[in-house]
This record gives sequence, C-alpha cells and structure tokens, in this order.
Amino acid sequence: MSGTADTDGAILLSWLRLLGWQTATLRDGELFVGVAEHTAAEGATMRISASAPDEATLALKLFGAAMRLLERSRTAGQRGAAAA
Repeated sequence: MSGTADTDGAILLSWLRLLGWQTATLRDGELFVGVAEHTAAEGATMRISASAPDEATLALKLFGAAMRLLERSRTAGQRGAAAA
C-alpha cells in the first residue's frame, strides 16, 4: 500500500472526528474493523460500522457511510419541517 493511501485514510478519519464522530478501529485477523458514533444536537445517536482488508479502505467506507447517514437524516428533517 502506498504512503498516500495511508495518509488519505488518516485524513478521512480526522474529518470524521472534526465533524463530531467518535471513531475506533482495530485489526481482527485479516480485516480492519471500525465503528463510528455521532450524537446529534437533539440527542439521537447514529452509529456505523465497516470492515475492510486495509486501513485506507476502512476509512473510506466509514466516511462514506457517515456522509450518507447524515444526508438521509438532514433530508428527513427537511421533510418533517415542511409537513409541520
């Protein structure tokens, strides 16, 4: 694996932390496993997990899942506000 991929993975995990996510990663045999959790302002907790053969891919999976989850939650909030 290239140094750039390692750096990119670390950057994505740093972005998740900056966005308020708590992350934990570990190696489980051949796979890297990660969990990320975010508590929204209203108190709801969102949790995601992923596994991958390398740390960079794991970081990409976690980041992508977090962004999709936040987008779904934002879109649902807009629909709820429009219905009120």
